[in-house]
Amino acid sequence: MTGVAQQEALTGRFGGVSDGVNLSATWDGERLSARVGGFTDGTDVRVWLEGSELVGRVGGVTSGHDVRAGIAAGVMTVRLGGFTQGVDARLEFTPDQVTGRYGRFTDGLDVSLRHYAGEVRGRLGSFTRGVNVQLDLGAVPFPLGALLLVCALNLWLTQGRALTPSR
Repeated sequence: MTGVAQQEALTGRFGGVSDGVNLSATWDGERLSARVGGFTDGTDVRVWLEGSELVGRVGGVTSGHDVRAGIAAGVMTVRLGGFTQGVDARLEFTPDQVTGRYGRFTDGLDVSLRHYAGEVRGRLGSFTRGVNVQLDLGAVPFPLGALLLVCALNLWLTQGRALTPSR
């Protein structure tokens, strides 16, 4: 044994063909290293296990924010950003789907994801104002894929990108 952990890959798309961004990530059992967008215009997402939580960073040291997620009893709670400027997400898991909310009750967005045969498809937002998503998880755990999608939604919104009607 060489002592190097095997890396599992994840790929996907956040948004449509013309207006979306690519998603790519690797998971080695302890750390998720991802890229939302392209090589030159994308943003890094790094999350690792710390105790019973996933903690990490979306973006760089000077132009990014922290992410912290915990899972208990089939519910993932996510905090993106700091105490005063951050946003929360609450995701409820079953083996084949995730439902939840990104943001507050009054002005947040619904999260609806379906998992089957190693693939995740769904919509973040409503039918009239949201974004379609697709992931090929490979052997990456479903909750990590959902966390990456929430981080990508946060980046999408902070970059001022539009939410569109379902097609």
